[in-house]
Amino acid sequence: MPSVALGRYGWALVLNSRLSGSATAILIILRPMLDLFYRRTNRSRLLVSVVVTWDTTMALLTALLAFPLTLALTRFFMSYNLSKGISGVDVHKVDKPRIPEMCGASIPIVLVALALVESMVQPEHLLPLIAFASVVGATALVGALDDRVSMRGRYKPALALLCGLPIVILGLFNPGMVYNSTLRVPLFGGFHLPLIYPLAILVAVSVTTNTTNMLDPLNGTMAGGVAIICSGIVIGLLVSDSGTLPIFLATSLLFACLGFFYFNKYPSRAFSGNVGQLAIGGALGSMAILGRIEIATIVAMFPHIQNSFFFLSRIKRFAEHKEITAKPTRLQPDGRLASTSNPEAPLTLVRTMLAGRPAPEKDVVSSIFALFLFSSVLALTTILLTR
Repeated sequence: MPSVALGRYGWALVLNSRLSGSATAILIILRPMLDLFYRRTNRSRLLVSVVVTWDTTMALLTALLAFPLTLALTRFFMSYNLSKGISGVDVHKVDKPRIPEMCGASIPIVLVALALVESMVQPEHLLPLIAFASVVGATALVGALDDRVSMRGRYKPALALLCGLPIVILGLFNPGMVYNSTLRVPLFGGFHLPLIYPLAILVAVSVTTNTTNMLDPLNGTMAGGVAIICSGIVIGLLVSDSGTLPIFLATSLLFACLGFFYFNKYPSRAFSGNVGQLAIGGALGSMAILGRIEIATIVAMFPHIQNSFFFLSRIKRFAEHKEITAKPTRLQPDGRLASTSNPEAPLTLVRTMLAGRPAPEKDVVSSIFALFLFSSVLALTTILLTR
Protein backbone atom coordinates (compact mmCIF):
# COMPACT_ATOMS: atom_id res chain seq x y z
CA MET A 1 0.00 0.00 0.00
CA PRO A 2 1.59 3.27 -1.05
CA SER A 3 2.05 6.03 1.49
CA VAL A 4 0.77 9.57 0.90
CA ALA A 5 2.42 12.70 2.27
CA LEU A 6 -0.10 15.30 3.34
CA GLY A 7 2.35 18.00 4.42
CA ARG A 8 2.20 20.10 7.54
CA TYR A 9 -1.56 20.60 7.66
CA GLY A 10 -2.19 17.51 9.78
CA TRP A 11 -3.84 14.17 9.25
CA ALA A 12 -7.43 13.16 8.43
CA LEU A 13 -9.31 9.96 7.81
CA VAL A 14 -10.09 9.04 4.23
CA LEU A 15 -11.35 5.62 3.30
CA ASN A 16 -10.71 4.82 -0.34
CA SER A 17 -12.20 1.61 -1.64
CA ARG A 18 -10.98 0.66 -5.09
CA LEU A 19 -12.81 -2.10 -6.83
CA SER A 20 -10.90 -3.56 -9.77
CA GLY A 21 -12.09 -6.98 -10.83
CA SER A 22 -12.18 -9.08 -7.65
CA ALA A 23 -9.40 -7.20 -5.86
CA THR A 24 -10.11 -4.56 -3.20
CA ALA A 25 -7.59 -2.04 -1.92
CA ILE A 26 -8.24 0.11 1.14
CA LEU A 27 -6.24 3.21 1.94
CA ILE A 28 -6.63 4.93 5.33
CA ILE A 29 -5.02 8.31 5.98
CA LEU A 30 -5.52 10.50 9.05
CA ARG A 31 -6.22 14.20 8.57
CA PRO A 32 -9.23 15.78 10.38
CA MET A 33 -8.84 19.39 9.26
CA LEU A 34 -9.67 18.95 5.58
CA ASP A 35 -12.79 17.53 3.95
CA LEU A 36 -12.00 15.08 1.17
CA PHE A 37 -14.84 13.58 -0.77
CA TYR A 38 -13.92 12.10 -4.13
CA ARG A 39 -15.68 9.82 -6.56
CA ARG A 40 -14.09 8.64 -9.79
CA THR A 41 -15.44 6.11 -12.23
CA ASN A 42 -13.97 4.71 -15.46
CA ARG A 43 -14.32 1.57 -17.51
CA SER A 44 -12.13 -0.56 -15.28
CA ARG A 45 -12.56 0.63 -11.69
CA LEU A 46 -14.69 2.54 -9.16
CA LEU A 47 -13.10 4.75 -6.52
CA VAL A 48 -15.21 5.92 -3.55
CA SER A 49 -13.98 8.04 -0.67
CA VAL A 50 -15.75 8.47 2.68
CA VAL A 51 -14.68 11.22 5.05
CA VAL A 52 -14.89 11.66 8.80
CA THR A 53 -13.66 15.18 9.55
CA TRP A 54 -12.73 16.61 12.91
CA ASP A 55 -15.96 18.63 13.10
CA THR A 56 -18.03 15.58 12.25
CA THR A 57 -16.19 13.51 14.84
CA MET A 58 -16.89 16.09 17.54
CA ALA A 59 -20.55 16.28 16.51
CA LEU A 60 -20.85 12.50 16.74
CA LEU A 61 -19.20 12.42 20.16
CA THR A 62 -21.54 15.13 21.45
CA ALA A 63 -24.56 13.30 20.03
CA LEU A 64 -23.43 10.04 21.67
CA LEU A 65 -23.96 11.69 25.06
CA ALA A 66 -27.69 11.53 24.37
CA PHE A 67 -27.75 7.83 25.21
CA PRO A 68 -26.41 7.87 28.80
CA LEU A 69 -28.14 11.17 29.59
CA THR A 70 -31.54 9.96 28.38
CA LEU A 71 -31.01 6.66 30.17
CA ALA A 72 -30.31 8.40 33.48
CA LEU A 73 -33.11 10.96 33.13
CA THR A 74 -35.67 8.33 32.16
CA ARG A 75 -34.74 6.29 35.24
CA PHE A 76 -35.22 9.41 37.37
CA PHE A 77 -38.64 10.18 35.87
CA MET A 78 -39.73 6.57 36.35
CA SER A 79 -39.17 6.82 40.09
CA TYR A 80 -40.37 10.41 40.51
CA ASN A 81 -43.52 10.17 38.39
CA LEU A 82 -44.59 6.91 40.00
CA SER A 83 -44.20 8.48 43.45
CA LYS A 84 -46.43 11.37 42.31
CA GLY A 85 -49.09 9.08 40.90
CA ILE A 86 -48.31 9.92 37.27
CA SER A 87 -48.89 6.48 35.84
CA GLY A 88 -51.03 4.55 33.39
CA VAL A 89 -52.27 1.00 32.87
CA ASP A 90 -50.66 -1.22 30.25
CA VAL A 91 -53.93 -2.40 28.71
CA HIS A 92 -52.22 -4.96 26.49
CA LYS A 93 -51.12 -7.10 29.43
CA VAL A 94 -53.35 -9.63 31.17
CA ASP A 95 -52.31 -8.49 34.66
CA LYS A 96 -52.80 -4.77 33.76
CA PRO A 97 -49.62 -3.41 35.43
CA ARG A 98 -49.32 0.28 36.26
CA ILE A 99 -46.46 1.96 34.40
CA PRO A 100 -45.01 5.44 35.12
CA GLU A 101 -46.15 7.96 32.49
CA MET A 102 -44.51 11.07 30.97
CA CYS A 103 -41.04 9.52 31.27
CA GLY A 104 -40.41 10.57 27.66
CA ALA A 105 -39.78 14.08 29.00
CA SER A 106 -36.15 12.96 29.23
CA ILE A 107 -35.84 13.03 25.41
CA PRO A 108 -36.62 16.74 24.75
CA ILE A 109 -34.57 17.79 27.77
CA VAL A 110 -31.52 15.97 26.44
CA LEU A 111 -32.04 17.08 22.83
CA VAL A 112 -32.37 20.74 23.79
CA ALA A 113 -29.34 20.61 26.12
CA LEU A 114 -27.10 18.93 23.54
CA ALA A 115 -28.24 21.30 20.79
CA LEU A 116 -27.14 24.23 22.94
CA VAL A 117 -23.80 22.54 23.66
CA GLU A 118 -23.26 21.88 19.95
CA SER A 119 -24.06 25.53 19.17
CA MET A 120 -21.11 26.54 21.35
CA VAL A 121 -18.82 23.97 19.75
CA GLN A 122 -20.00 24.88 16.22
CA PRO A 123 -21.02 28.58 16.41
CA GLU A 124 -21.60 28.71 12.64
CA HIS A 125 -24.65 26.49 13.25
CA LEU A 126 -25.99 28.62 16.12
CA LEU A 127 -29.22 29.74 14.43
CA PRO A 128 -30.41 26.35 13.10
CA LEU A 129 -29.57 24.69 16.43
CA ILE A 130 -31.56 27.33 18.31
CA ALA A 131 -34.43 26.73 15.90
CA PHE A 132 -34.20 22.96 16.49
CA ALA A 133 -34.13 23.37 20.27
CA SER A 134 -37.08 25.79 20.13
CA VAL A 135 -39.24 23.40 18.08
CA VAL A 136 -38.41 20.42 20.31
CA GLY A 137 -39.08 22.45 23.45
CA ALA A 138 -42.35 23.87 22.11
CA THR A 139 -43.73 20.48 21.03
CA ALA A 140 -42.71 19.01 24.39
CA LEU A 141 -44.67 21.75 26.19
CA VAL A 142 -47.75 21.03 24.06
CA GLY A 143 -47.39 17.34 24.88
CA ALA A 144 -46.97 17.99 28.60
CA LEU A 145 -50.07 20.21 28.57
CA ASP A 146 -52.01 17.45 26.82
CA ASP A 147 -50.81 14.89 29.36
CA ARG A 148 -52.12 17.01 32.22
CA VAL A 149 -55.41 18.41 30.84
CA SER A 150 -56.24 15.95 28.00
CA MET A 151 -56.87 18.34 25.11
CA ARG A 152 -59.31 17.37 22.37
CA GLY A 153 -57.78 15.83 19.26
CA ARG A 154 -58.15 18.86 16.96
CA TYR A 155 -56.20 21.18 19.26
CA LYS A 156 -52.88 19.36 19.06
CA PRO A 157 -52.44 19.73 15.26
CA ALA A 158 -53.33 23.43 15.57
CA LEU A 159 -50.83 24.06 18.36
CA ALA A 160 -48.21 21.97 16.54
CA LEU A 161 -48.53 24.36 13.58
CA LEU A 162 -47.35 27.16 15.86
CA CYS A 163 -44.42 25.06 17.06
CA GLY A 164 -42.78 25.42 13.63
CA LEU A 165 -42.71 29.22 13.88
CA PRO A 166 -39.15 29.44 15.34
CA ILE A 167 -37.72 27.98 12.14
CA VAL A 168 -39.80 30.28 9.93
CA ILE A 169 -39.11 33.45 11.90
CA LEU A 170 -35.36 32.87 12.28
CA GLY A 171 -35.17 31.93 8.60
CA LEU A 172 -37.00 35.04 7.40
CA PHE A 173 -34.77 37.34 9.45
CA ASN A 174 -31.60 35.43 8.48
CA PRO A 175 -32.05 34.30 4.86
CA GLY A 176 -30.01 31.24 3.92
CA MET A 177 -28.70 30.67 7.45
CA VAL A 178 -31.50 28.51 8.89
CA TYR A 179 -33.27 26.71 6.06
CA ASN A 180 -33.05 26.58 2.29
CA SER A 181 -36.28 27.07 0.35
CA THR A 182 -35.00 24.92 -2.53
CA LEU A 183 -36.53 21.46 -2.19
CA ARG A 184 -34.23 18.77 -3.54
CA VAL A 185 -36.01 15.83 -5.12
CA PRO A 186 -34.13 12.64 -6.11
CA LEU A 187 -33.49 12.38 -9.86
CA PHE A 188 -35.31 15.66 -10.56
CA GLY A 189 -32.99 18.24 -8.98
CA GLY A 190 -34.05 21.26 -6.94
CA PHE A 191 -37.30 23.24 -6.92
CA HIS A 192 -37.09 26.78 -5.56
CA LEU A 193 -40.18 27.51 -3.42
CA PRO A 194 -39.59 30.88 -1.70
CA LEU A 195 -43.26 31.50 -0.88
CA ILE A 196 -44.57 27.98 -0.35
CA TYR A 197 -41.66 26.56 1.64
CA PRO A 198 -42.08 28.70 4.82
CA LEU A 199 -45.75 27.70 5.01
CA ALA A 200 -44.82 24.08 4.34
CA ILE A 201 -42.50 24.19 7.38
CA LEU A 202 -45.46 24.79 9.70
CA VAL A 203 -47.46 21.98 8.12
CA ALA A 204 -44.46 19.60 8.15
CA VAL A 205 -43.80 20.07 11.87
CA SER A 206 -47.49 19.55 12.66
CA VAL A 207 -47.68 16.42 10.51
CA THR A 208 -44.54 14.75 11.87
CA THR A 209 -45.54 15.64 15.42
CA ASN A 210 -49.01 14.13 15.20
CA THR A 211 -48.16 11.09 13.08
CA THR A 212 -45.46 10.12 15.58
CA ASN A 213 -47.94 10.61 18.41
CA MET A 214 -50.46 8.30 16.71
CA LEU A 215 -48.09 5.34 16.27
CA ASP A 216 -47.20 4.44 19.85
CA PRO A 217 -49.81 1.81 20.72
CA LEU A 218 -47.48 -0.98 21.86
CA ASN A 219 -44.36 -1.25 23.99
CA GLY A 220 -41.36 0.31 22.27
CA THR A 221 -42.94 1.02 18.87
CA MET A 222 -42.43 4.78 18.89
CA ALA A 223 -38.90 4.96 20.34
CA GLY A 224 -37.67 1.86 18.52
CA GLY A 225 -39.23 2.87 15.21
CA VAL A 226 -37.73 6.37 15.27
CA ALA A 227 -34.34 4.90 16.25
CA ILE A 228 -34.47 2.68 13.15
CA ILE A 229 -35.45 5.67 11.01
CA CYS A 230 -32.53 7.73 12.32
CA SER A 231 -30.08 4.84 11.86
CA GLY A 232 -30.76 4.69 8.13
CA ILE A 233 -30.61 8.47 7.82
CA VAL A 234 -27.32 8.72 9.74
CA ILE A 235 -25.70 6.08 7.52
CA GLY A 236 -26.92 7.89 4.41
CA LEU A 237 -25.64 11.25 5.67
CA LEU A 238 -22.21 9.86 6.54
CA VAL A 239 -21.79 8.06 3.21
CA SER A 240 -22.92 11.10 1.21
CA ASP A 241 -20.76 13.56 3.22
CA SER A 242 -23.78 15.72 4.04
CA GLY A 243 -22.24 18.06 6.58
CA THR A 244 -22.02 18.31 10.34
CA LEU A 245 -25.44 19.77 11.21
CA PRO A 246 -27.76 17.07 9.81
CA ILE A 247 -25.46 14.33 11.12
CA PHE A 248 -25.58 15.81 14.63
CA LEU A 249 -29.37 16.23 14.59
CA ALA A 250 -30.06 12.70 13.36
CA THR A 251 -27.47 11.06 15.63
CA SER A 252 -28.57 12.87 18.79
CA LEU A 253 -32.19 11.88 18.11
CA LEU A 254 -31.08 8.30 17.43
CA PHE A 255 -29.26 7.88 20.74
CA ALA A 256 -31.89 9.75 22.74
CA CYS A 257 -34.50 7.29 21.44
CA LEU A 258 -32.23 4.34 22.21
CA GLY A 259 -31.73 5.58 25.77
CA PHE A 260 -35.48 5.75 26.29
CA PHE A 261 -36.10 2.49 24.40
CA TYR A 262 -34.07 0.62 27.02
CA PHE A 263 -36.91 1.16 29.53
CA ASN A 264 -39.77 1.39 27.02
CA LYS A 265 -39.16 -1.86 25.12
CA TYR A 266 -41.33 -4.92 25.73
CA PRO A 267 -42.24 -5.43 28.53
CA SER A 268 -42.29 -1.70 29.10
CA ARG A 269 -41.22 -0.18 32.40
CA ALA A 270 -41.78 3.42 31.29
CA PHE A 271 -44.35 5.14 29.08
CA SER A 272 -43.43 8.18 27.02
CA GLY A 273 -46.59 10.21 27.32
CA ASN A 274 -47.48 12.93 24.83
CA VAL A 275 -44.57 15.01 26.09
CA GLY A 276 -42.12 12.56 24.57
CA GLN A 277 -44.16 11.55 21.54
CA LEU A 278 -44.80 15.10 20.32
CA ALA A 279 -41.22 16.19 21.04
CA ILE A 280 -39.81 13.31 18.99
CA GLY A 281 -42.17 14.16 16.14
CA GLY A 282 -41.10 17.80 16.33
CA ALA A 283 -37.47 16.74 16.30
CA LEU A 284 -38.06 14.63 13.17
CA GLY A 285 -39.76 17.49 11.36
CA SER A 286 -37.18 20.12 12.25
CA MET A 287 -34.33 17.69 11.50
CA ALA A 288 -35.76 17.15 8.01
CA ILE A 289 -36.01 20.88 7.31
CA LEU A 290 -32.77 22.07 8.89
CA GLY A 291 -30.78 19.12 7.55
CA ARG A 292 -32.29 19.39 4.06
CA ILE A 293 -33.45 15.78 4.07
CA GLU A 294 -37.16 16.44 3.65
CA ILE A 295 -37.93 13.75 1.06
CA ALA A 296 -35.78 11.12 2.79
CA THR A 297 -37.56 11.75 6.10
CA ILE A 298 -40.97 11.40 4.46
CA VAL A 299 -39.85 8.07 2.99
CA ALA A 300 -38.47 6.90 6.33
CA MET A 301 -41.73 7.77 8.11
CA PHE A 302 -43.86 5.64 5.78
CA PRO A 303 -45.19 3.42 8.63
CA HIS A 304 -46.29 6.56 10.50
CA ILE A 305 -47.97 7.95 7.39
CA GLN A 306 -49.64 4.62 6.65
CA ASN A 307 -51.02 4.38 10.19
CA SER A 308 -52.36 7.95 10.07
CA PHE A 309 -53.96 7.35 6.68
CA PHE A 310 -55.69 4.22 7.96
CA PHE A 311 -56.94 6.05 11.05
CA LEU A 312 -58.21 9.18 9.29
CA SER A 313 -59.83 7.20 6.47
CA ARG A 314 -62.17 5.64 9.02
CA ILE A 315 -62.57 8.34 11.69
CA LYS A 316 -62.54 11.33 9.25
CA ARG A 317 -61.16 13.68 11.92
CA PHE A 318 -58.37 14.19 14.43
CA ALA A 319 -59.36 12.50 17.67
CA GLU A 320 -57.70 11.47 20.89
CA HIS A 321 -57.56 7.76 21.65
CA LYS A 322 -59.49 8.50 24.85
CA GLU A 323 -62.35 9.94 22.75
CA ILE A 324 -62.76 6.71 20.79
CA THR A 325 -64.90 4.19 22.63
CA ALA A 326 -64.53 1.41 20.03
CA LYS A 327 -60.95 0.19 20.31
CA PRO A 328 -59.15 -1.25 17.25
CA THR A 329 -57.72 -4.26 19.11
CA ARG A 330 -58.73 -6.54 21.97
CA LEU A 331 -56.76 -8.60 24.44
CA GLN A 332 -57.47 -12.33 24.50
CA PRO A 333 -57.34 -14.38 27.74
CA ASP A 334 -54.10 -16.04 26.57
CA GLY A 335 -52.39 -12.64 26.29
CA ARG A 336 -52.48 -12.40 22.51
CA LEU A 337 -53.81 -9.35 20.66
CA ALA A 338 -56.59 -9.66 18.12
CA SER A 339 -58.36 -7.32 15.74
CA THR A 340 -61.73 -6.14 16.99
CA SER A 341 -64.93 -7.09 15.18
CA ASN A 342 -66.56 -3.74 15.95
CA PRO A 343 -67.20 -1.97 12.60
CA GLU A 344 -67.05 1.45 14.30
CA ALA A 345 -63.49 0.91 15.55
CA PRO A 346 -60.74 2.87 13.76
CA LEU A 347 -58.50 1.14 11.29
CA THR A 348 -54.85 1.26 12.38
CA LEU A 349 -51.58 -0.29 11.31
CA VAL A 350 -51.67 -2.68 14.28
CA ARG A 351 -55.24 -3.72 13.52
CA THR A 352 -54.37 -4.55 9.90
CA MET A 353 -51.47 -6.71 11.08
CA LEU A 354 -53.80 -8.61 13.39
CA ALA A 355 -56.55 -9.12 10.83
CA GLY A 356 -57.44 -12.82 10.85
CA ARG A 357 -54.48 -13.87 12.99
CA PRO A 358 -54.11 -12.98 16.70
CA ALA A 359 -50.50 -12.57 17.80
CA PRO A 360 -48.48 -11.77 20.93
CA GLU A 361 -47.66 -8.10 21.42
CA LYS A 362 -43.95 -8.76 21.02
CA ASP A 363 -44.49 -10.32 17.56
CA VAL A 364 -46.58 -7.36 16.39
CA VAL A 365 -43.86 -4.96 17.54
CA SER A 366 -41.26 -6.97 15.60
CA SER A 367 -43.40 -6.74 12.46
CA ILE A 368 -43.69 -2.97 12.85
CA PHE A 369 -39.92 -2.73 13.26
CA ALA A 370 -39.50 -4.70 10.03
CA LEU A 371 -41.58 -2.04 8.25
CA PHE A 372 -39.40 0.70 9.74
CA LEU A 373 -36.26 -1.15 8.65
CA PHE A 374 -37.54 -1.33 5.08
CA SER A 375 -38.51 2.36 5.02
CA SER A 376 -35.15 3.40 6.52
CA VAL A 377 -33.29 1.53 3.77
CA LEU A 378 -35.40 3.38 1.21
CA ALA A 379 -34.61 6.65 3.01
CA LEU A 380 -30.88 5.87 2.89
CA THR A 381 -31.17 5.27 -0.85
CA THR A 382 -33.11 8.52 -1.24
CA ILE A 383 -30.32 10.48 0.46
CA LEU A 384 -27.72 8.95 -1.87
CA LEU A 385 -29.83 9.83 -4.91
CA THR A 386 -30.39 13.40 -3.68
CA ARG A 387 -26.81 14.41 -2.90
